[in-house]
Amino acid sequence: MPIEHVVVAQPISAEDFAPFGDLLAVEPDEARIAVRDGEEWVLNILSYDHRPLVCDHLNAHHRATQMLVPLGMRPALLVVAPPGTAFDSPACLAQVRAFVLDGSAAVNLGFGTWHWGPYPVGDHVDLLNLQGRGFANDNEVAHLARDLDTVVRVQL
Repeated sequence: MPIEHVVVAQPISAEDFAPFGDLLAVEPDEARIAVRDGEEWVLNILSYDHRPLVCDHLNAHHRATQMLVPLGMRPALLVVAPPGTAFDSPACLAQVRAFVLDGSAAVNLGFGTWHWGPYPVGDHVDLLNLQGRGFANDNEVAHLARDLDTVVRVQL
């Protein structure tokens, strides 16, 4: 069994989320959505059912930001770490944060922001997802369980 690193989820705020990207509130707001190196946008809907809030890996994209918009005012959980974090030892997990999206705001993940989720806090969540079309070839993965024998367990 991997070692568990516990992270307590916190309500999201623009100030706390700033190292990872932009928070877009219900009132008129804007984000810096951008692509690099000839990337194009793709827009789709992601659907997730409830699952244990245990993160065994994180993903990072370097050619496009990624906007996630919870639909139907359903809350979701998002685990993030700053761009450039080298997951070469369990000590790096001290940089991992968990945020609860209450369903009234969207996030735009900055270039290279490590992320897992968002996954539902309740039974289900649908998310509008705007990201680079080539995300499958622009997906750096930090394999926490495999390489560090550690997982992140999120406590709500």
